[in-house]
Amino acid sequence: MAKINVVVTAALATYMNGEKEIIIEADTVRDLIDKLIARYGRNLASRLLDENGNLRRFINIYVNDKNIRIDETNLTLKDGDQVLILPAVSGG
Repeated sequence: MAKINVVVTAALATYMNGEKEIIIEADTVRDLIDKLIARYGRNLASRLLDENGNLRRFINIYVNDKNIRIDETNLTLKDGDQVLILPAVSGG
């Protein structure tokens, strides 16, 4: 299992005990999301996943600066990868 550096925005850190950067072991992006939810609970789950358990459309995930799409959550991760989870911002 790969050790992944996960970075989140302050908005998501609110649901992760204030942690903006953590190391977590995961095989794929989806595995990483599931482990984050197992660790931090339902409040984080409701921010990341829709009612069907799919990644919300407004959540952007970058693996080593490459934006992955919702259908790429099966992407295999490697030791030392950095994953940035960034909710889209909108408004005017």
